[in-house]
Amino acid sequence: MAHDPNADPNESVLQRLQKIWLWVGIVMIVLGAGALIMPVLSSLVIGILIGWLLFISGVIAVASAFSVRGTGLFVWQLAAGLVPLLAGALLIVYPAQGLIALTLIVGIVFLLTGVAQSSFAVWMRPAPGWGWMLASAVVSIGLGVFILVALPEASAVMLGILFGFDFLSTGLAMVLIATSARQNP
Repeated sequence: MAHDPNADPNESVLQRLQKIWLWVGIVMIVLGAGALIMPVLSSLVIGILIGWLLFISGVIAVASAFSVRGTGLFVWQLAAGLVPLLAGALLIVYPAQGLIALTLIVGIVFLLTGVAQSSFAVWMRPAPGWGWMLASAVVSIGLGVFILVALPEASAVMLGILFGFDFLSTGLAMVLIATSARQNP
């Protein structure tokens, strides 16, 4: 096969990106569907994964605290490392109970995000589209209230369902982008 001197070098990069996005999108769709089919298992996996991330970051922070030993920062750096280390260890050892805490945090985040979005919507009210921001705020507040009211029963499935929908929608978007780019170079 002869090399075409007029060929756009970016074209092969785009073709590779399209393939990557297509396959990553398909994998994300499968993972999202799996999370929705088995929400309890996926919630536990997410909780344990977050536990390990916290634990490892805590170990790194504690180890780095010793680089400032002898200064006033040592105690603060040590404490800043011990908190995620202990929280991570607890999530790893007690994943079911950790799901309650994680779901509580997610509910509070949705609630606070909705309050912030509604404030922003009111602030931008004369601008076009401010109603969509307010609608998003209402959805966030509604989800936050639902999660908080449904605790602790919902904690076993909520994270799996939320991540499942997120993976599914992101994967679908990636597949659609990859296929539309292939049809319209």
